[in-house]
Amino acid sequence: MGAVGACVSAVAEGGAPPASQDSSGQGWVTAAQDAGAPRCPHGALEDPHRGFVRCLEPGEADAGWLPPPPQPEPPPDDAGAPPPDGGDAGPIDGGSPDAAVVSAPPPVVEVKEPEFMNGDVPNVAKRIEKVSPELAQCVADHGGLTGASGSIKIQFLVRVRGRAEGVEILEARGVTPDAQRCIRQFLKNRHVGTPSTDPVGVTVTLSLRAAK
Repeated sequence: MGAVGACVSAVAEGGAPPASQDSSGQGWVTAAQDAGAPRCPHGALEDPHRGFVRCLEPGEADAGWLPPPPQPEPPPDDAGAPPPDGGDAGPIDGGSPDAAVVSAPPPVVEVKEPEFMNGDVPNVAKRIEKVSPELAQCVADHGGLTGASGSIKIQFLVRVRGRAEGVEILEARGVTPDAQRCIRQFLKNRHVGTPSTDPVGVTVTLSLRAAK
């Protein structure tokens, strides 16, 4: 009885009848309740998110405030379809790619004798020499040398696990900031050998010259 009284009070105060009420197609009904009822003869307002359907009254069928009918879902993109103009994805007007993104010839990299602090890391120079082609490619892919030669002075720590930690560029000449950043990221946490003590500071200089 209390629930019925609450429903009556809501209607008397101008509120909408509860969602479970079904007045022969008028008012709000759930989609499940509407499944067995006759189709709304004058159309319906639907809320798919909440699962409600409201049948329209005769005078509301052509009301200007009604929202437009739901639009169909767009078809999925066809990854294999050609571009709209039928062309390819190459440079506009057949031009060449931007010169700024073309790699320069990799320079020749020479690893100078490293300096140590608080110990030693045997063969660290040889380990860096093994990856000198990758270091040269960093320079080539990020602007190349700005002159005939250049150099990068690098410092890092080596602990028991034998990896370069805290890699920093101390000095650089003839290379771009992007190339310095690439080399720094490449050497970061790379295995360079077991130190004699924990930790050992390493300073090494890379000498660069343009390939002939």
